[in-house]
Amino acid sequence: MYNTILVPTDGSPVAEDVGTYAIGLAERFDAAIHVVSVLEGGLVASGDEDEGERAVEELADRARDRGLDVTTELREQADAVHEEILAAADERDADLIAMGTTGRSGVGRFLLGSVAEQTLRESSVPVATVHEETALEGAFERVLVPTDGSHSSEAALEHAIDLAAETGARLHIVHVSDEEAVEEMETFDVADTTAASDDDEIGLEPVDDALEYLRGTQLDVVDISIPSGRVDQQILATAATSDADCIVMGTHGETGLRRYLLGSTTERVVRFTGVPVIGISATRAEAVTVEYLDYQVVDERGWSLEDEDLLERAAEGDLDDEAHGTFEVGRDEYVLDAAEAAGHSWPFHCRAGGCVNCTAVLLEGELEMDVQRSLSEEEVEEKGFRLTCVATPASDSIELVYGAKHLDELRDRVV
Repeated sequence: MYNTILVPTDGSPVAEDVGTYAIGLAERFDAAIHVVSVLEGGLVASGDEDEGERAVEELADRARDRGLDVTTELREQADAVHEEILAAADERDADLIAMGTTGRSGVGRFLLGSVAEQTLRESSVPVATVHEETALEGAFERVLVPTDGSHSSEAALEHAIDLAAETGARLHIVHVSDEEAVEEMETFDVADTTAASDDDEIGLEPVDDALEYLRGTQLDVVDISIPSGRVDQQILATAATSDADCIVMGTHGETGLRRYLLGSTTERVVRFTGVPVIGISATRAEAVTVEYLDYQVVDERGWSLEDEDLLERAAEGDLDDEAHGTFEVGRDEYVLDAAEAAGHSWPFHCRAGGCVNCTAVLLEGELEMDVQRSLSEEEVEEKGFRLTCVATPASDSIELVYGAKHLDELRDRVV
């Protein structure tokens, strides 16, 4: 399941615990370990090469003492630290990144909101995050997986099933419901051929879908909890009461409330749980290409939004990347989030569908918006206006003009 585990290290106590966890995983899955330290303002706080080498070799020696295949690397920081980590993972064909949630100095290089969050958000391979003193040496007896029906949670379920099948762990699914709760955990016989009948359906689509998927796997039984309440709190509570030793969860959630969006539920679970969390992202693997054009270019050059060759003109117009280009957005990812992840500074204000600041004009494709209170039905249906802060792709490609807040009909409503 895991062949190569990438372990960034800075020699801090949490990095040592991450090493313990990674070594345990490598032993269990007969995987190689690649230890990396990023220099010059990277994972080694002092930027001192000797210190970086010492941190790498200490962990490598521990792994070698256990008979593991180990490689090491010191990387000069040319890009952002998380980009160096991802580049190292790509170069080594790593299928898991194991890292701490805090680094040196307490505030640290791996503090969520910086390196760990960015790595979780942008990695196309699973990322295991570990707190100091919570490493369990790769133990898998009970694996908890939250589900909400999103692409990422489906990918997380697949990963958790593979883990359970490989390790013999008990799988526990949790779905936090807004309306309906099952007070006690229920156990379902996955192999029961009658389980597809209406009598055995729970009636909550994400859970029913998960059960249907499980029926085609090697697992015989699965535990399911359906609490109600704040999502992160219920996930943490379920992990504690079920004695989970690992949580596998998607890094982007359902498009309605974005429950598992990093910065909210996933971050809080990673920050406060006492067990390792393996974050799974399906967004980059199922990415949609967005071709964009800045409305100010349209206005300055006297072009029209009605021009059928608008983007062709832009491609021939010697424009910089901020004005025209492409980036990828995940199926569960907001367009504004993806634009920012690609390094763009698009206009926004509330990030909640309550203003027109982030409006774009959709030229081709389809974008579905969550709750929005700023655009009229005519503006959405006939003019193609979309709020990028709450819009996710519903087609295989998207063409749009961003910065539409400068249109005369929207200018007076800009916050």
